[in-house]
Amino acid sequence: MKTIFNHVKRHVVRGAAFVLLACFSLSAQALDPITASHLGINYPQYPKIDYGTGKQAAIVKRGEYLARAGDCIACHTNVKEGGKPFAGGLPLATPFGTFYSPNITPDKKQGLGKWTFEDFKNAMHHGIRPDGANYFPVFPYIYYTEVSDDDLRAMWAYFQRIPASDKPNKPHDVPFPFNVRLAQYGWKILFFYPYKKRFQYDSKQSAAWNRGKYLVDGLGHCGMCHTPLNPLGAPIRKYYMTGAFIENFWAPNITGYALEGWSAERITKVFTGDLLLRLEGQVAGPMAQVNHDSLMHLTHKDQLAIALYLQSLRVDDPHSLKPKHIKHSAVRGREVYHKACKICHAEGMSGAPKLGDSDSWFIRAKKGKHVLYRHTIYGYNQMPARGACVTCSSEDIESAVDYILEASLTRSQKIALAKPRPKRKATMADGKRIYDRICSTCHAEGRLGAQRLGDKAAWKPVIAKGMDYMIESTIKGGHHKPKRGGCKSCSTGEIIQAVKYMVQKSKTDGDYKLW
Repeated sequence: MKTIFNHVKRHVVRGAAFVLLACFSLSAQALDPITASHLGINYPQYPKIDYGTGKQAAIVKRGEYLARAGDCIACHTNVKEGGKPFAGGLPLATPFGTFYSPNITPDKKQGLGKWTFEDFKNAMHHGIRPDGANYFPVFPYIYYTEVSDDDLRAMWAYFQRIPASDKPNKPHDVPFPFNVRLAQYGWKILFFYPYKKRFQYDSKQSAAWNRGKYLVDGLGHCGMCHTPLNPLGAPIRKYYMTGAFIENFWAPNITGYALEGWSAERITKVFTGDLLLRLEGQVAGPMAQVNHDSLMHLTHKDQLAIALYLQSLRVDDPHSLKPKHIKHSAVRGREVYHKACKICHAEGMSGAPKLGDSDSWFIRAKKGKHVLYRHTIYGYNQMPARGACVTCSSEDIESAVDYILEASLTRSQKIALAKPRPKRKATMADGKRIYDRICSTCHAEGRLGAQRLGDKAAWKPVIAKGMDYMIESTIKGGHHKPKRGGCKSCSTGEIIQAVKYMVQKSKTDGDYKLW
């Protein structure tokens, strides 16, 4: 069962279907904005509609806003094949077959044209079709059950106004017994009915906190990506929002432990600007589409409410370790590997090299152990920062890397790596790379009193003190500045080049490239 479950996690995204049929619509479309434009892939576009007049127009507009909050367009639009908005047909591939999203336009034959509001409510709150059959939990009714009746009425009014499409619904290509809808009652008894509830306002919390919880747990259904699944494809509620893999991307821990030290305002920039929270760069994968289709369309007040609620969460993370004072690095490294790193490296999840794959690890180790340390601590490609271990220190991560190399490399490979290699002199390109991955955390926005890159007025008095002063103060740290700029795995030459890069971009005159 464990092997099957790990196989499922490599191929499916959001949601949970009977016996591991967990999936989400962000397949080939789930590309970051830059990559998508290069490949000619566009995000679905919301249709222009006639809102009507008076009170009804206000209801329809609110319904449109709520539909965007729920990101309904992502699952119900097949952009790759030129499908119309909400006309369905998006394939959702799983190891047990392929599901196709339905047409939810107001077409009377293929869409919701003959539905009543009660039919819509039963689907959203109970996972029941108009004919009384169960929906598969690929449709996130386990979250939508928290949405208020008033909000459902507004959404229903909106869906009746969008342009109708007569695109036929495509039957699911799912073999027996996984296509048996009656069997969904067993799944519901275990994972839906015990937790089914409307949203309850908590008078002990602020209005913003309550609004954030309502959006996150209901229409936003954030837990479908950010909460790990059990072997039956249901969310493991005790690990709520602590992270999971989504189409070979890591949907990170978004509880208060992971967001500690970041303002709610800064968190909203992940939604509005596709900016990674801890490192300079762009959000990619499924989250990029969620931002584009949903979160960017929310009011700033709602975005802040979501951030505020997430900051309040305190949940134990199954992928993290509490700090322990273990002197023996090898012992600590083994512990960190089995608690955190094993999630990917035991079976090569998301393209990660397997423990024991000597050739793969030797290729990486030849670049230098300090490079492996840095990639693991700060993240690299699909490798999440610190291997998604929120409570691991840099020393913990380095110990884990040491353990993996010791367990994977052959004797001859270890001997080859032990031979002295000619040192490569760091360049300005190295400095830019270090800035982008590390220094920009503070200097891109001026956090903790750091000078913003390019702010010549702020940099002028610092540059006037001389390069020796700037380099020494960066290496030694102090006054909110961490030692070595917070990069324990950077060489002194790389740190010098990073300082030179920032000075070169922020100076008023002179050329510091050849310093």
